[in-house]
Amino acid sequence: MITLSRRLFGTDGIRGTANKAPMDAATALRLGQAAGRFFNRGTHRHRVVIGKDTRISGYMLEPALT
Repeated sequence: MITLSRRLFGTDGIRGTANKAPMDAATALRLGQAAGRFFNRGTHRHRVVIGKDTRISGYMLEPALT
């Protein structure tokens, strides 16, 4: 299992080979859960937009984030 950390994030997001960490559904789910916890802190309202392209890997990752 990969530990989520700042080393995953580059200037253009998280990149990698589809269906291999960190570009797998399990990591996407953990990232989404962490983002949800972060945005639920405090009293501010937050909006999150999830974008993807039409590559097959996008359809694998999308359900983990929604």
